[in-house]
Amino acid sequence: MMNSPVSIKRTIILALCALVLSIFLPPLYAQENRPSSQDKESTQLIGKWEIYETKEPGKPYLSSYKGRPFVSKGANAFTLVLEYRNDGTFKRIARIGESETAEEGTWSLAGHELRHKRKGVQEEEIMYIRFDGRDRYVSTEVFEDSSDPGLFAKFKRI
Repeated sequence: MMNSPVSIKRTIILALCALVLSIFLPPLYAQENRPSSQDKESTQLIGKWEIYETKEPGKPYLSSYKGRPFVSKGANAFTLVLEYRNDGTFKRIARIGESETAEEGTWSLAGHELRHKRKGVQEEEIMYIRFDGRDRYVSTEVFEDSSDPGLFAKFKRI
């Protein structure tokens, strides 16, 4: 049985299309795995962070904490440390005096919205963050029953 010129042309065109697709499709698939700017911010958050300044709702930024300094360890400890891990989990350590509490859960960052879902807690915590360089970020928690934008906290990488 002899192939007609039309089916030979179709076979050649199909082979050329396959060749072209094999050249151009791998780079397209590779682009799917490239980190987007959103992923870059998520990677920027990974690590340990410690609070160093806050503002309570309804109070001016500077006088909001009544001068109590954040102290990492010891008898006068008063701080909050957050550790964000690559696998989407986090650990929150709060220290007041010699007492330390630790909570764990999952986190996600979409744009500027950071979500914490702590183990054993029904509701997610939603914060809005802004990076002020590689080693600092500011978070804002919004309280819907208040006209004040919420609790501001400044964190530094440790």
